[in-house]
Amino acid sequence: MKSSDVCTIFNRIYDPIFRKYFLQSTIIKGVFWQEALGARLNHEKLYEANEVHIFIPFSAEATRTFGIPEEFEKNPTSYFTLRPEDKIIRGITSGKSLTILSINTFDYGSKDMQHWEVVAK
Repeated sequence: MKSSDVCTIFNRIYDPIFRKYFLQSTIIKGVFWQEALGARLNHEKLYEANEVHIFIPFSAEATRTFGIPEEFEKNPTSYFTLRPEDKIIRGITSGKSLTILSINTFDYGSKDMQHWEVVAK
């Protein structure tokens, strides 16, 4: 899987001293960004159902190492993770932030095919 898009993930980190969450950014190069436009009908009303699917290869270049949520909680400055409710944007600094809804791991097949699929809205 080869792609040239860039995305930035913002992981929430809780600071017990200040008693609030901070966002830590991680830039990932080599992702595939796919926007899906849709709509749904509910009780005779039309609702927007747009989603974005981001495919992140395991081999993508990132400013931090990927860690499962437990590793990330132990050492958040060294790792990034993928969790629902964290934020993601297309590009490095500008763009509309989206909320991550779900993450699917596809760790089978060759190294070139292994990736995460992130669904955001």
